Amino acid sequence: MPEKPLSSQDDLSSKMGTEFVIRFSRLLKGATIYDRNNVVMDQYAQECLQTINHVVKSEDSLFFKIVRDNCFLNNVKIQVRVDNYAIFKGFVNELKKRWIGEIEFSEMATTEHLKDFVFLISGLEENNESNYLYAEKQLGYRGIPHIHVAKLEFFKDEEIYVDSEDQKRRSKDVYFKSINLVKEVMDGIKNQRMVNIRKAKRLMQNAVNAIIQDDSALLGLTNIKNYDEYTFNHSVNVAIYAIAIGQRIGLPKKHLSHLGMAGIFHDIGKTSVPKEILNKTGKLNAEEWEVIRSHPVIGTEMVMRMKEWGELSTRMITGTFEHHLRFDLSGYPKLTRKKRISLFGRIITVADFYDALGRPRVYNRFPYVSEKILGLMMERAGKEFDPVLTKVFVNMIGVFPLGTLILLNTNEMGIVVQIQDETELIDRPKVNLLFYKDGQYMKGRIINLAEKDETTGEYKWSIVKTLDPNEYNINIAEYLI
Repeated sequence: MPEKPLSSQDDLSSKMGTEFVIRFSRLLKGATIYDRNNVVMDQYAQECLQTINHVVKSEDSLFFKIVRDNCFLNNVKIQVRVDNYAIFKGFVNELKKRWIGEIEFSEMATTEHLKDFVFLISGLEENNESNYLYAEKQLGYRGIPHIHVAKLEFFKDEEIYVDSEDQKRRSKDVYFKSINLVKEVMDGIKNQRMVNIRKAKRLMQNAVNAIIQDDSALLGLTNIKNYDEYTFNHSVNVAIYAIAIGQRIGLPKKHLSHLGMAGIFHDIGKTSVPKEILNKTGKLNAEEWEVIRSHPVIGTEMVMRMKEWGELSTRMITGTFEHHLRFDLSGYPKLTRKKRISLFGRIITVADFYDALGRPRVYNRFPYVSEKILGLMMERAGKEFDPVLTKVFVNMIGVFPLGTLILLNTNEMGIVVQIQDETELIDRPKVNLLFYKDGQYMKGRIINLAEKDETTGEYKWSIVKTLDPNEYNINIAEYLI
């Protein structure tokens, strides 16, 4: 059933909710970087107060609540736009870590009370279910009875990962099991064995859960570039990128799992391509190109013959048949009549192109760097790629994607390990500094390029340029996993 359109009042509440999340999220993040009396914190607090007090004045109170992954302001669901998705996700995750599910302002607040509150929330320990009781007591002691918090509601079908190392471990487990699954399925097809569909579905559900919770761990793993196992490695990466795109445009969880399945087996037709063509180091001749170009049709036929896929068959077909068609249908296979490419097909096209160009192969050990690939995609948006999905993908990957090797103005080198949620800080990621010792580059400390000098108000570090890791013999994946 389609969602009921918002009334003008609900629409206004949704807009104010968006403003509250963006401004309070910025204030909460600021509390981890600056001290209480920093001028930046005063600015963030005043901006946030404008929204809070406006809502309280017009509606008597501001009541914010998290229900699963949705946010509500005064019981109206906040409609999340794609360009604000990362901010909402980051904010919800920060509150979930602290088991805070509700925030209420029953009267207009002051700057000092708001700063008291945000530093209190920021300082709560992670994974403590009784945080809300401690916070309520502290608010009472500090004479702030008009600000309240309540416990996060936990639903049966949710998993909350609060330990980042545990989350990385789970993500690695999903990633490498998925690679083995692709090998298993493709080997099974060649030898006409039954495919374990339940195992594949379960793995994709785990991948979806990991991406919904925090996509940075799985997206970081896509930096693993193994030219010896190109097809398996590439297929898993395409699934991860596809799920992450689908999550950002609001696809329901079940559809995300189907999208992952379509992504992971989009190249299933390549099992029919002889290895000497797939692994040829020189240029392919016309006949060999024809064999390569046949894999979408062959893959589609394979999926149609596999009865055990059930309802997934239709979803899988879009991935196998459409991923080289291109948005304007100028790709292959050539069609006898015009058709609109499905949403799954358009998503997988974007994911497939990005990973393929950024990946070494037997004939190209040194792939394109991310910024060049993203530039090509933007140039070709509207022709080869869906322009809306391209914009979503570029925003998701960031100006300096996870795994980018960069040079700072301090003459230090580092690797991008986390993208900022706020759009205005998209060019100021978190960076793992590198230092050279005993003939190799080693991990140093992690710095936040959004951090400013408290005396001058200037950023402490800035990126001068990106570097090619191949020139420094750096395997980026080793620093991210």
